[in-house]
Amino acid sequence: MNDNLPPAITDQRLLAAMMAVNPPIEKLMADRLTLRREMKEAQERLELERQRALELSHVRDVSIPRYIALAKAFTVTAAVLALFALGFALFTGLLEIKLPASLFASLLLPLWLVDTAERQFGRWEFRSGRSIRFRFVASSR
Repeated sequence: MNDNLPPAITDQRLLAAMMAVNPPIEKLMADRLTLRREMKEAQERLELERQRALELSHVRDVSIPRYIALAKAFTVTAAVLALFALGFALFTGLLEIKLPASLFASLLLPLWLVDTAERQFGRWEFRSGRSIRFRFVASSR
C-alpha cells in the first residue's frame, strides 16, 4: 500500500483556507521576481541621487570657492590699483577730496560682496611662507 498520496479533502472551505495559507510556488516566485525588479529600480534611483548629490557637493565645495577666490583676486587687485591711482591723483592735485572719497567707497562694495560669499562658502587663505589653503567654517547665520 502506498501512503504518499494526500488524503482527499472534501470540504471546499477547508481547501480554500489551506490554499490561502499555503499559496502555490509559482505565485511566490512571481512575487519574488517582482520584488527583485522593484529593488533593482530603487537601487538605481538611489545611485542616481547619490551621483547628483556628489555633483552638487563638488560644485558647492570646490567650484564655487574657486570662483570666489578668482573674484577676490581680481577685486583686491582692482581695489589696490584704483587706490594707488586715487592717492596719486589726490596728492598731485588732479582731483578734489569729494571725488576720491566716493570712488573709494565704491571700491569697498565688491570687497564686501566677496567677503559675504566667503563667509557662506569658505575662504582661501594666502600667507607668506606657507602654502595656500582652503578653510570652511560654517557660519552661524
